Amino acid sequence: MTASADHSARRFRFRIASLAAAALCATVTVNAASAQGTPEERRACRPDVMRLCRSEIPDVPAITACLIAKRTQLSQACSLVMFPNRHSDATHSRANRPVVTQ
Repeated sequence: MTASADHSARRFRFRIASLAAAALCATVTVNAASAQGTPEERRACRPDVMRLCRSEIPDVPAITACLIAKRTQLSQACSLVMFPNRHSDATHSRANRPVVTQ
């Protein structure tokens, strides 16, 4: 391989690696931002974070893990944010439906 071809190949590999690194950084940034939730979701859980997981601040993944571990101690507002499926199942279960008699 000539020096020029070797240089072009190295430059191409560098571009590919740079693009891959940029894509990875963008993905991590988006995931970190989505893990923090909306302002309303953060507001709903802020008191629980301060009460139950203060030592984990500012580590968002650690705060999330703490809230999950202490799910039985969460306020209803934060529980709805953290476990929406659990609450939607409860509201649609037979036990919570009104009895209709004819």
